[in-house]
Amino acid sequence: MPRPGSSRRPDATSAGAIDDGAPFAERVYARLRQAILDGQIKPGERMREFDLAEQFGMSRTPVREALKKLAVEGLVVDLPGRGLVVSEPSPNEILDAYLVREMLEGLAARLAAERATETDRIHLSAVLRRVQNAIAAGDDQQAITLSNEFDRLLFGATRSRRLSHMIEFARASQGRLLRLSLQYPGRLAESAEERAEILQAIQRRDAEAAEQATRQHLRRARETRIAQSLEDGSC
Repeated sequence: MPRPGSSRRPDATSAGAIDDGAPFAERVYARLRQAILDGQIKPGERMREFDLAEQFGMSRTPVREALKKLAVEGLVVDLPGRGLVVSEPSPNEILDAYLVREMLEGLAARLAAERATETDRIHLSAVLRRVQNAIAAGDDQQAITLSNEFDRLLFGATRSRRLSHMIEFARASQGRLLRLSLQYPGRLAESAEERAEILQAIQRRDAEAAEQATRQHLRRARETRIAQSLEDGSC
């Protein structure tokens, strides 16, 4: 999706596989959210209600509702004199989010080890193999997408919708940097190995090991983000 306000009209159906039967506001929200997390819409870019409504070919009401949801998640903020813009979390906010994720996702892994069905474990194994194959083929973007799919399946295996929503909120607060951290040299392969350790614990139904492996996974991700910040001078 092109940036809001650009002269090029976007294809409103191209920003991801969204249920076309969903309400307009949900569809706009999902597409804008994914575009922000993928970095297609950059931090600081204005989110003009009128322009977005025109780009999506719909009234301003569903766009307004979508922007409200993005604001609640902290993905857009209302700045005096500028209006709604895509937010950029501060370094401290990003690092704090990792601490929150460590607790929440550690609990999720524990619950998944206790509650996952055989079908859940088969799906997790299949997706992890696809992650590993994508890395071996040098397709980093596909590997990142599949890594996120693995995580979604794991959270679903908790059978706790509330916990899944809390994790989603914590991840969203990190914005596009959640995806960028996996692009750090060597980090993608490391993260796949870490997910394999988590899956092995889930398959053994070892709740303690699953939680600890997940916490260690998030600590390493946090360390990677610190290294990135030091290198690009943002921390």
